[in-house]
Amino acid sequence: MKKFVLCFLLSFAVFAAGCSMGPSDAEVETAFRQTLARNDFMGLFGAAVEVEKFQVDKIEKRENGVYEATVTIVAAAHVGPLSLGGAKQTTLRLKKVGEQWVVLQ
Repeated sequence: MKKFVLCFLLSFAVFAAGCSMGPSDAEVETAFRQTLARNDFMGLFGAAVEVEKFQVDKIEKRENGVYEATVTIVAAAHVGPLSLGGAKQTTLRLKKVGEQWVVLQ
């Protein structure tokens, strides 16, 4: 019985530590979209570029509470009659500020 309780407590501690670590995929996407909105000069970028797909490929912990998320972004740009687009893989650096994850610039 003692072994069972010890194994349960040990597995719970590992599980709890894993849950409180880095940002989730949804938090990475939210931080990305908030950064786009914050840096959108007069709403021109948001009107011209549409993010069609956002995929988190991997998240790695770095020093000082910073995480690097490698993401693939599929976007389409519409400028007048022209339409451009494609997929791009990039790395976002994130840090938790208060209760929210933010993209470092």
